[in-house]
Parts: sequence; structure tokens; C-alpha cells
Amino acid sequence: MNTGKKVIGGIVLASIIILVGSVWLLTVQGAKEQAKLSKPLMGDEIADLGRNHVPDGTQLQYNSNPPTSGPHYARSQPGGIYDQPVPDGNLIHGMEHGAVILWYKLDIPATESAQLKSIFNSVPVSKKIMIPRDNLNVPVALTSWGRLLKLQTIDEGQIKAFMETNEDRGPEKAPL
Repeated sequence: MNTGKKVIGGIVLASIIILVGSVWLLTVQGAKEQAKLSKPLMGDEIADLGRNHVPDGTQLQYNSNPPTSGPHYARSQPGGIYDQPVPDGNLIHGMEHGAVILWYKLDIPATESAQLKSIFNSVPVSKKIMIPRDNLNVPVALTSWGRLLKLQTIDEGQIKAFMETNEDRGPEKAPL
């Protein structure tokens, strides 16, 4: 066999391996996504207030604290951990894109804040935000589009389950 045929044979073989591997990977990912979508959303269902965009700085009213849907600003809040509150309008937009938000009372002890950060960082989802809230009436709450789970204590199992189950299930499939 000459060198040209060997190269072509190698390319064909590599292409087949890549194709089969890609199909397998997509099948596995599809099965994981189906398993996630078959689970019911966690948290109390909160009436959907719509998803209209309004100008930044507009005064907004919501039907829950923290909010789970409604009019919001055009810019989505990037994922991550925040040490200071940010406008609800940006956070609502993040939830519209499938983000889950871990809220905590602004004045919780530093040890509890550190514990929440550790839990937050251990959850293998990409669309997530952790943020303090100054008028939160429970120590910890989790939200996703149309869902709210309030916790009286730091419950690692509940936090992880909510984030893994509700993440990326908002009305828009878009990046944060």
C-alpha cells in the first residue's frame, strides 16, 4: 500500500471514530437532559407576571419576595457570586434565561455565607447566581422562573437539588 492510500485510510478511520464518538456523546447528553426534564420543578409555583423588557431604572413590582418572573431590564445578570444586592430587573432576566438564584439575608453571619458559597460552588450547573437580599424574610431562598423555595436553615440537599433540577428550565434558552 502506498503512502497516499495509508493517509487517506487513516483520515477515513479517524473521521469514522470522531463521528461515532460524537453520536455517542450526543446520545448520552440527550439522555441526561431528558432525565432532568422528566423531574418536576422544585419550589412553590408563583403566578407568572410575564417577561416584558422595561427601561433600566423603572420601578418594578413583583408578587413574591424574592421575585420569580415579571417585567425586567434588557441586560441579564451574569452568573457568579455577588456580595452586594443588584437590581431585581437584571436578576429576573437571568432567570428568564434559565438561571437559578441562591438568595441569602444580607446580614447572615460570615460562617453561614461561607457555607453557602461552598455549597453553591459544588453544584455542577452553569447558570447560577448567589446574591444577598436586604429584605429577605427567611435566611435562604432559591428561585428559578416561576418557582420559589424558602428555607429556614441552610439545607445543602435542598439547595443542590433545586439548583440541579430547576437550572436551564426558563422560558428562553439563552446564555446569561
